[in-house]
Amino acid sequence: MQPVINMEKIHKTYQGGIIALRGADFSLNKGEIQALVGENAAGKTTLMNILYGLVKPDEGDIYINGEKKFIHHPKHAINYGIGMVHQHFMLVPDFTVLENIMIGNERPFTGYAWNINFEKAEKATKVFLKQLGMDLDLYKKVNELPIGLQQKVEILKALFRGAKILILDEPTTVLAPNEIEGFLNFLKNLRSEGKTIVFISHRLKEVFSIADRITVLRKGKEVSTLEIKNTSMEDVSNLMIGRRLDSLKTKSYSISKKKLLELKKVSLSNEISILKNVSLNIRRKEILGIAGVEGNGQPELAEIIAGLRRNTGGEIWFGSENINDTSILERRKRGISYISEDRIEVGLSLEASIVENSIMSYQRKDFIKSGHFSLNWEKAAGFAQKIINEYGVQGMSSPLDKTASLSGGNMQKLMVGREFISSPQLLVVSQPTRGLDVGAQFLVHKKIVELSKKGAAILLISEDLDELMTLSDRILVLYRGKIVKEFFAEEGYKDKEIGFYMTGVKSVV
Repeated sequence: MQPVINMEKIHKTYQGGIIALRGADFSLNKGEIQALVGENAAGKTTLMNILYGLVKPDEGDIYINGEKKFIHHPKHAINYGIGMVHQHFMLVPDFTVLENIMIGNERPFTGYAWNINFEKAEKATKVFLKQLGMDLDLYKKVNELPIGLQQKVEILKALFRGAKILILDEPTTVLAPNEIEGFLNFLKNLRSEGKTIVFISHRLKEVFSIADRITVLRKGKEVSTLEIKNTSMEDVSNLMIGRRLDSLKTKSYSISKKKLLELKKVSLSNEISILKNVSLNIRRKEILGIAGVEGNGQPELAEIIAGLRRNTGGEIWFGSENINDTSILERRKRGISYISEDRIEVGLSLEASIVENSIMSYQRKDFIKSGHFSLNWEKAAGFAQKIINEYGVQGMSSPLDKTASLSGGNMQKLMVGREFISSPQLLVVSQPTRGLDVGAQFLVHKKIVELSKKGAAILLISEDLDELMTLSDRILVLYRGKIVKEFFAEEGYKDKEIGFYMTGVKSVV
């Protein structure tokens, strides 16, 4: 079978000498779902950005249906029937679904004086939705849709432009656990309709549930392309990182009986009630997991503890002190660290350098020159390099590069490393391994256990139930702003049972 796409010996070096691709090969057969996996900075997104015309290769050839093509702009890719949905949505939040689907494809629906015929556009879109077996309110604003439907709008936008080949970059990263199965079934339906899909992901469970073949990249080169039915997750994991991972050691130490953090009937309300009388406590050396479907108050809970928001009711105690009215800085001085689920908007400053992001919140006490009001940049650079080395941050020519130059996974490693390396007393961590490859996930899990062993209390918020069940001593389920159930590791976790409480199928009487 002749591949519909064939990329041969693709090279790409970015400004500053960062080598992203070293002669990478990639082939895609018509009507298949092919997974593209590899460590962070392995070159996956760069390779697909080249196929979509966003990045120009230094060397290499691209063949479409056996014919050599030059793709220097996304318009060229679209003309060849290639569409791409990026990890971070490209939708206009205040536009309607119909307006977003039409963006860049208005010409067929433009009438007299360049006015858009929305009736004609609506009719064409509804015919298209019917073919896909979908039902969407075309006049609803995108920011009013759940994340899962926003993801589908992105895909529909590409398909509406005539895409026969879809490139999906980490499409399930933003989805809640209960949305993922439906989304994967949606992709399978697209395959049955004759679409061809490239599925970039770190989540091997999803890859093995959906893909026909899998291509593994490592350090900018293809190391293997395998039939899913002829391989295993362990084999693919080993190919991705070039070595066999050890198993994560279970905890062999006892949890302190003394509470470090206690929330007493904490509430948060603005126009609506977000958190309702949340009471919980965490002890030293304990990992407390918070499970819940997106939109049930998890980020707000983390931000209240870290000091980014003020609770409107209840009390927060840290040790023997009520910290309701203390600032973020004061809480950090007391040993409370926070890793946000949103590395782009909250966790990092993308226009600042890697060094500057590494020392954020530390600069006042650790990096001021003695007797001066200026930073000790040499010391700061050494601190940044320690994080880079210990957490495997890759994809830069220098720590002075802008943080925006890093891949999403490497941004995550930088942010995680910055907070872990300070040895906090309490670590509030939300979605710590989102967008990380299996090797980096293992490293973060190992560091969480090590931090706990040293005496830290850890509040772990994750939409990955496997992650929570692997690490947590206890799991609390947050549903509609309330703690509805508590589970204990010593009694054995059951993912379906936890899922029932997460989705409200079961509740405490």
